[in-house]
Amino acid sequence: MCDTGYIRMSYAQLQRVRLVHLVSGVDQDEPADGAGHATSTAIGGYTEWVSQGGLMITVGWDWQMLPQRGCALARASPPSSNLMLQDPAGDDLGPRKTALLLETFIDNFSWQPEALQYISIRYSN
Repeated sequence: MCDTGYIRMSYAQLQRVRLVHLVSGVDQDEPADGAGHATSTAIGGYTEWVSQGGLMITVGWDWQMLPQRGCALARASPPSSNLMLQDPAGDDLGPRKTALLLETFIDNFSWQPEALQYISIRYSN
């Protein structure tokens, strides 16, 4: 069997991992040509988080700013990570199930304030 370089753990183990913010940024895509007319735009970007101590876990995802909710950030893509989650027997859950569980994990921790603060400082100059 070929080693894929994934860090393997159960979802219960993942829930005990403390992720810290590494970097966030705003996508620098050029706006579509509006031919001089007002157009609806969305601000989006990315964020990357890492574990502290022990195994180096990385988890990143894209976000979108929701102006109708006071400029709140919301996850806008499935996460990318070096994790492969396993079932209680130690068998890999596979990329799809791992991604779905990572989405649940991300959506249940408060990453938005720290990412928004970092973005505000990074782009204020």
